[in-house]
Amino acid sequence: MKNQLTRKYGLLTAICMVVGTIIGSGIFFLNERIIGYAGGRIWIGIAAWVVGGLIALSIAYVFSLLATRYERVGGLVDYSEALLGEKYGSMFGWFMAVIFYPSMSGILAWIAGRFTVVLFGWDVNPFFSAQTYMLALFYLLAVFAINALSPKLSGKFQVSTTFIKLVPLVAMGVIGTIVGLTRGTTGANIASDYVFNPVANPFLAALVATVFAYMGWDSILALNSEIKDSKRNLPIALVSGMFIIITVYVLYTFGIFSSAPLQELTVGVGVLNAFRGVFGATAGSALHAFIVVSCLGALNGLTMGGQRAFYTLAVRGRGLRPKLFSQVDPVTNASNNSAIIFVLLVSVWMVVNGGNFAGWYGNFNFDMMGFIPITFQALLIPVYFWVIFKQKDLGFFNRFVAPTFAILGSAFLVYAVTLNHGVRVLWYLLIFAVIMGVGAIVMLGKKKR
Repeated sequence: MKNQLTRKYGLLTAICMVVGTIIGSGIFFLNERIIGYAGGRIWIGIAAWVVGGLIALSIAYVFSLLATRYERVGGLVDYSEALLGEKYGSMFGWFMAVIFYPSMSGILAWIAGRFTVVLFGWDVNPFFSAQTYMLALFYLLAVFAINALSPKLSGKFQVSTTFIKLVPLVAMGVIGTIVGLTRGTTGANIASDYVFNPVANPFLAALVATVFAYMGWDSILALNSEIKDSKRNLPIALVSGMFIIITVYVLYTFGIFSSAPLQELTVGVGVLNAFRGVFGATAGSALHAFIVVSCLGALNGLTMGGQRAFYTLAVRGRGLRPKLFSQVDPVTNASNNSAIIFVLLVSVWMVVNGGNFAGWYGNFNFDMMGFIPITFQALLIPVYFWVIFKQKDLGFFNRFVAPTFAILGSAFLVYAVTLNHGVRVLWYLLIFAVIMGVGAIVMLGKKKR
């Protein structure tokens, strides 16, 4: 089928898409955890952000090469199917539809609810309370409604929240650092031996925490056929965009570290304490509100992909009820049936995620934010090997060096997450195996259209 999309995005727009898609909510709340691991050794947290960013960069670069060679299809599911066959692509799609998109969206909705509770100072547990869950559900349904009623409006919402989310990051990075150096808070924190959450390997624990904040680079791949001179501009956009993100993340982390004493940064309202300590109570709360908006922007971005997940399978004649979920609304041009089942799955994963915050599971928690990289990165590794063994017309760097770094990066993330979470990983892998087993049964006998 001939591609009807026009090439309307230049290099600058492509870079903005990369930056806006990846920067979501993770950077705002993960620093509480990372500083808790590192304590006064801020260089551990900074090193984790840099290494995590370079790994994400190496992985994204390989897929940018594939995007230039398969311009009629977009997204990880399409590439895995084109390179490794229909069955592998279908199972990858099932993973994205049932586990990846719903669980990540559930986490983002929950975080938006949590920060709203903290922002208004409600006297409840922000990690798990009826108010947090109801707000999370409200945000989910609101974003779903925007996407279902007007996909174009959801795109505009995504662009606007991208600019809004940069305000608190840059402001805290620059002003927080200046204030911390002036007040002496930076030096006092570095000299402190306080560690809120001591672990055997703080660098690996911090690195695992950064993985969630670097997710989203794959979204730009779906737009490769709409980028002008994509064979040149897409790799440049990914590389330069990732370097911009790494710089912003490091700057923000040091600003947060400098803004207040460590004991105030590692509690559940650490981010709010940081903003209020630098900008005052009113300005701090206003900037904290930007964090909620950023969470909603990230949730909207995942929803834009997640609501199409079952549709992606259905148009291939695979998955649940292909005829039903392949339908597109003639007025809004949205795949609403696919979106509805996505929202239902997100609601379930929100409960699972909330139970983890509440400590329902004890040592057998389901930290999906930490566990997802194990299977997500593992599913990508065969694609890298395919590039090495099959793409013989690529140059030496693109065929051997880039995919080798991606293999090592993905394998290292799998190792780091497994080592950090220990035996708890087995419970996640058991659930993963059951869900994928159901997917294999659902896919059995389905023929590609």
